[in-house]
Parts: sequence; C-alpha cells; structure tokens
Amino acid sequence: MCNNDVCKKNDLLVKKGLKSKSQLIAETLYKRKKRSSKVLDIGYAQQPNNFLEGIIYGVDIADTDRPKNYTQVDRVDLNTCSLPYKDGEFDAVTMGCVLAHISNPLGLLVELHRVIKPDGIIVLSTPNPNYYWEQCLNVFFNFFKDRVAKVKFEEHFYEFTRYNMRTIAGHAGFKVTDEVGVSFHVVKLGWSFQPVNYPGIAYEIIYVLEKDGQPKNYTICELPEGNVKFETKIS
Repeated sequence: MCNNDVCKKNDLLVKKGLKSKSQLIAETLYKRKKRSSKVLDIGYAQQPNNFLEGIIYGVDIADTDRPKNYTQVDRVDLNTCSLPYKDGEFDAVTMGCVLAHISNPLGLLVELHRVIKPDGIIVLSTPNPNYYWEQCLNVFFNFFKDRVAKVKFEEHFYEFTRYNMRTIAGHAGFKVTDEVGVSFHVVKLGWSFQPVNYPGIAYEIIYVLEKDGQPKNYTICELPEGNVKFETKIS
C-alpha cells in the first residue's frame, strides 16, 4: 500500500537508475533471511514486490489477482488487527508504507508479533516526517494547503519519527535494529539520490524490527505523584 505520491517517487528512482523501495526492502530482508523463507507481505495490492522470493503470502483490503511470485493472497481488513494465520507461521513480514494508513498501528504490530517466529523480523517502510520538504509543508501550511495532493489529507493517519518508531516497536515486542534511507529529492531541480546510510534525511525510511520480548500491555499516566503505569488492552 502506498499513495500515488509515494509510488511516483519510486518510479522516479527507477528512471534515474536508482533502486526502487521494493528492491531495497527485499535486499534488506535477504541480508538477514534465506530466500526460501516464508514471508508475509502486508498491503501488497497497489505495488506487489517482484523482488521477493520463496513462499510469499500477500494480504490487503483490496481484492486483486495474485502476483506471479506470490504463493497465496488473502483479502484482510488490516484495521481489524486480526490475521488468518497460525502463531509463528512466518519467518518475516514486509510492509511498504502501510502503518501510516492504519487506524491502529500498534494493534497491527502486536498481531504481526503473533504470526512470526521467535527469530522473525519485520522490514517496513514509512514516510519520514522530518524530511526537509515535509517540514516546509508544515511550517508554511497555509501557503501549501491548497497545492498538495488531496490524498495527503485523506490517507495518512499517523507519521513516525525515528523516536516514535522505536516507541511503538518496543510496545509491540520488537526493537529497531537497522534503518535504510530510501530517497532524497531536490524539489524543482529534479535531483535525486539514495541516502541509504543516512536515513534521517530521507523522504522515506526502511526499518528492521526484531522480536525483543512480549508486547507491553500498559499505558503511562503523568500524575502529581509521578508517572504511573496502568494495565490496558492492545487490540
């Protein structure tokens, strides 16, 4: 799943002789897992990852034909945070720009924790809210609000800084072990490059999440006597 703006940027990367986000996700995955691994690709429908190999399952809310390199596809509303798979069924999960579209991203990550093996990983991408152009759009909101694509107001519910990603990953039972910068574009000049080793300046960041214990079912309230943890339910 990605909005048209993100997809156009990926097409632009390929036209400029750079690696697409799909290729970077696959390469990041196979540095850590065998190519024969059983992989669940979340939100595959708009842009199937042709670089994935092995046993590939795809899930999306859209009902589309099965891509040639996918073993099975299932129609799932990810907002329910419920996947039709057994505990520990997958070696890895890939997910391109999906968390920002989900009403309960923490709940989805907890469900992914359930369906991957103890040594399983998640390789996901998400837009970087600290990207320089994103900062310009926010600082000068009143100037740009009628010039940006409508999908910017319709599709993205959440944005994750590098700090936020570590917080939500930690509560879901994961830790962030690596980051990859996808792209950097100089607006109006048409310059693009891939800051793979400098994710903080990238338009979009690929994160690697490894299991690090169980999900944390609590929330913190700041009370006069200090921060107090209260047990809660993640669903």
